[in-house]
Amino acid sequence: MGGGIIGICASYFLSKKNVEVTLIEKGEIGKEASTANVGTLAVQNKDIKAIPLAREGIKTWGELQEELKENLEFHQSGGLRVTEDKPQLRLLHKAISVQKKSGLDIKFLARRELHDFAPYLGPSVVGASFCAEDSRINPFQCFAALTKAAQKNGVKIYTHERVISIKIIQKDKYLIQTTKGQYQTSCLVNCTGVWSKNIFKMINLDFPITLSPQQSMATERIPPLFPHIINHIKGKLSLKQVDSGNILIGGGWEGFGDLIRDIRNISYESLKGNIQYACQIIPKLKSLNLIRCWIGSEGRSPDRLPLLGNLKHLPGFYTASCAKGGFTLGPALAKITTDLIIKGKSSLFLPHYDVNRYISSSKRQ
Repeated sequence: MGGGIIGICASYFLSKKNVEVTLIEKGEIGKEASTANVGTLAVQNKDIKAIPLAREGIKTWGELQEELKENLEFHQSGGLRVTEDKPQLRLLHKAISVQKKSGLDIKFLARRELHDFAPYLGPSVVGASFCAEDSRINPFQCFAALTKAAQKNGVKIYTHERVISIKIIQKDKYLIQTTKGQYQTSCLVNCTGVWSKNIFKMINLDFPITLSPQQSMATERIPPLFPHIINHIKGKLSLKQVDSGNILIGGGWEGFGDLIRDIRNISYESLKGNIQYACQIIPKLKSLNLIRCWIGSEGRSPDRLPLLGNLKHLPGFYTASCAKGGFTLGPALAKITTDLIIKGKSSLFLPHYDVNRYISSSKRQ
């Protein structure tokens, strides 16, 4: 259930194991949060507990580009996490220390070295960390290639079909009612992002999932200006230039969203703030025209880590959802889910991702 990046990857990976897979999506494949992101695949801006997933996700994206024999526009050009004052520098050095202990190869660049390395940066930038693993990808290309490969492997994909109810027939058998029909299965995977809350309610669980309407922008096309992925230590900024020449701007600025009324509106204040940040870090952006701004409805757990694994009291009911940085982590979460279903375990699965961590606080009715 759910045709975002986790759902389509899990469908593809499971189909490679000769599992019969049906994918149900309420809209179009990849047209919610997954293609509303800007294709940033970053490691160093992730929660320390999510770094293993981010690294595995990026590695898997590189493998998928070769395996699918498609140009996903995957480029591992490295990324910079920039700072603009002494307090931010202290915060960055602390982050570097923690990340190195986790095994991440990361390097600090002081002002002079940094501006030789990345001369496009503005004078406000006083230092940055560099991680060679940070990458970028084209989400639209990814969905086209994965959908084609999954269907070739026999995955049945049904779009514009919304799940209405889930009935537990017995402990390991479920009847899924949709707007177009019924499906009976002994194994289902909830990959519906922010809509996971509604899926959980169908089995009398109230999970603390919240909506985060992420806002992103694109500029006009220009000749190559900078090769790296740019993030800010304080958040609130991600920058990259894609193959087409457009500059994509994001970083956590929120718009307005309402799931019940299906509303997604741009926030002018967020747009203005995001542009100001971007132009301060790369001054040459000031002369560009903005051509598009959009919203993606992302789901968040309270700790911003994914909801992952099998519900203990319902064998066969899996979840892979609500990960901050979901496009980076998505292939790894799909791999874990595939391993859990096929083998009953995964070396990548850690307790702090476990969906059951919120069961005790959930209002089971």
